[in-house]
Amino acid sequence: MKYTSIIISIGSELLLGRTINSNLGYLGQELSPLGMPVKRGYDISDDPFEIQKALKEAWQDADIVISTGGLGPTKDDLSRQAIADFFGKELLFSEATWEYIQKMFWKRRNMEIPESNKAQAMVPEGFEVLENTQGTAPALHYSEGGKHFFALQGVPREMKHSFETHIRPLIKREYPQAEELLQKDFNTFGIGESALAEIIHEEDLPSDVSLAWLPQTGRVDLRITTTNKESFQKAEEYIKSKARKYIWGENEKSPAEALLNELRKRKLTLAAVESCTGGLLQKYITDVPGSSDVFKGGIVSYANEVKERLLFIPPVVLKKHGAVSLLTASCMLDGVKRLIPVSVAVSITGIAGPDGGSKEKPVGTVFMGFDIQGKVAVEKEVFRGNRVEIRHRAAEYTILKLLEFLRKGF
Repeated sequence: MKYTSIIISIGSELLLGRTINSNLGYLGQELSPLGMPVKRGYDISDDPFEIQKALKEAWQDADIVISTGGLGPTKDDLSRQAIADFFGKELLFSEATWEYIQKMFWKRRNMEIPESNKAQAMVPEGFEVLENTQGTAPALHYSEGGKHFFALQGVPREMKHSFETHIRPLIKREYPQAEELLQKDFNTFGIGESALAEIIHEEDLPSDVSLAWLPQTGRVDLRITTTNKESFQKAEEYIKSKARKYIWGENEKSPAEALLNELRKRKLTLAAVESCTGGLLQKYITDVPGSSDVFKGGIVSYANEVKERLLFIPPVVLKKHGAVSLLTASCMLDGVKRLIPVSVAVSITGIAGPDGGSKEKPVGTVFMGFDIQGKVAVEKEVFRGNRVEIRHRAAEYTILKLLEFLRKGF
């Protein structure tokens, strides 16, 4: 059977652009494989009228409704009362919940709890209190007519814990007949969205398979979705037959994680030296938990004097060829490997703009060096975009190009 869910994200900060709604993305990703795909999502302010309006529409249209946010102790946390009013329930103080909250507050902060936190012990009549070991605000659950409503915390860590602990088990228990949604992302690189669309045609896929185009900055992901295993397999084979040479991964979280896994598999270590990207490649690498077993360190040699003194690049090289050149990128590799003994090194030097370009080397010109166990290659690319986009494209291109070299046995 087919079921659906709806997410209501509560918080004025979401609408002001100060906070990114990562909760919706997480819930959408987790609910689909459980056969409970998200039909619709709301971003609304901390306004009782807006909360009840969203609840009315969602409760009519979905099997599971999840709200996030508004469960804190401050005056702008209005979700409890609005939820109680919508379901026609009285908001009651729960002594047992208050005792639990006090214990959690003392355990996490080793101090007495403010009286304002008593608001978190107010529970709509007939609602189940779901313990939250990651914070002081418990989640809430209500069921009626075969439907389920959950009020979760807005703090992502607490929300994820509540989902894993309470919602996932309930869905598996209450909806065993839900159709599993099969999904796969094909991560592509080296081809634009429009060019990829010329070789991948949705009409060539089985009719019960949907195809989503997920463009990133500098690359494109393709997502296939269906509930039919045979159709899923046919779609996989079709995508691979048409775009195999552009596919660098399947369901990969990031290029950096894929690269680290490849280096780890080959028992190789990595160092990096960057100029125009200012350490961005190293950030992407170290954003991945556990990267220290592969990535040993790096250098940001932004100024020429740093390239000379720290990387031992001869001044004549910089004067004759420039900081943005094939030879400088190669010398940067030598310099970083002298300082950090590793089996693999990468270098990046370029012109990120908005100024500094010339006819010979326009803004976006980047040289990327690769040293894999003594074998060296330097690539030149001209990336489009503004300063932020150029730096991102250069860092990610270097990661993906190194991944390609490793897989091809460079």
